[in-house]
Amino acid sequence: MNPRSRSRSTLLIALAVQVAVLLVSVFVIVRDDPVAEPPAFSGERVVAVARPEAKRLDRVRELSRRMSKPKSFQRLAVEQEFQNDLPSLPALPEGALDLDSVEGAFLSEAQASLADSGLMGLASSLSGGESAAAFFGVKDSGRRIVIVVNTSASVVRKAASRGVSIERLQEEAVQLVEGLEGGTLFGIVQFSQGTKLFSEYMAPALVKNKRQASEWIRSELKGNPKIVAGALLGHEAALAAAVALQPDLIFLVTDGSLNRRTAKAGGGYAYPKISFDQLLAFADREVLRSGAKPRLHVVGFELGEAEREGLARLAKRFGGSLREL
Repeated sequence: MNPRSRSRSTLLIALAVQVAVLLVSVFVIVRDDPVAEPPAFSGERVVAVARPEAKRLDRVRELSRRMSKPKSFQRLAVEQEFQNDLPSLPALPEGALDLDSVEGAFLSEAQASLADSGLMGLASSLSGGESAAAFFGVKDSGRRIVIVVNTSASVVRKAASRGVSIERLQEEAVQLVEGLEGGTLFGIVQFSQGTKLFSEYMAPALVKNKRQASEWIRSELKGNPKIVAGALLGHEAALAAAVALQPDLIFLVTDGSLNRRTAKAGGGYAYPKISFDQLLAFADREVLRSGAKPRLHVVGFELGEAEREGLARLAKRFGGSLREL
């Protein structure tokens, strides 16, 4: 046999064997790899996470629900009267400064200078709320209001002759007090020769305080207060008591009869008159001493010419007015 033919036959046989082996391998792989369904996964949702926007909307809805039904609030009340007042200014050393010897014109200038500086109004501006007030037709407003009423027999008689009974006078005072706003402070001074006060300090115009003041006015604002030995008397005593409360508004009811009670050597009492110059100088000293800056309105009954002129000067001195009935 030709050697070249033998090599060709051997090569063909080898190729045939390799093809057969390859076909057997493919058959085995295909047969041993069955088709299977892919695995399926299942489970239940056990955690829910709300989105931030959903949480915000829930809070807004809850807030809206609460605000749709506002609660009612009870007004403030107190069980007993309390004071909302500033402490009194310290007294000046009268031994070192004798105000009685100072001329009235100088005191007026000093008072005006303090008023311009704003120092005299500092105390009244620190507390209380302003209220409108009307008394026998005189209208004004203030934070610290004092009513001063002369209940002497002469005033009661003159008022009655003008159709104003003591009951009517009391009701005017009651209406003024009851009309005050809660933040306003008020005081009441009764005088004849002696004096009597509703309260030693200014009282806030709360409901209970106004009710007590109305009861006090109807039961106590009449007659002649007790005279204390050595104390001031008459109009001087009344103005001193009123100014000591450091008001910014005063209503004064009087007939303008200025006198002081003095004991006679043989017993009994005399009632010498004082001049309006003396009263104005006294009022200037008290205002300067206390640091107050009040406006003063006067309601007068059956005034004579001297009383009309003097009370008009007193009211004008403190920026107020005179109304005569």
